[in-house]
Amino acid sequence: VGILYVFAISSLEVYGVIMGGWASNSKYPFLGALRSAAQMVSYEVSIGFVIVTVLLCVGSLNLSDIVLSQQDGL
Repeated sequence: VGILYVFAISSLEVYGVIMGGWASNSKYPFLGALRSAAQMVSYEVSIGFVIVTVLLCVGSLNLSDIVLSQQDGL
């Protein structure tokens, strides 16, 4: 399993939050869900920078290679 796959799956949480706000059939919970989704997307940008830093240090997108490099001590 690659790290980009994990990152792509974790970004799907935004759709659940928006659908939850939309399902309430009221405008205020939907606006709150949109605000929460925007906040989640902004956090994903910083998580992306952290992942890129780890990938540059390890040199691989494979999770098992990342774990092995942690055991070796970079």
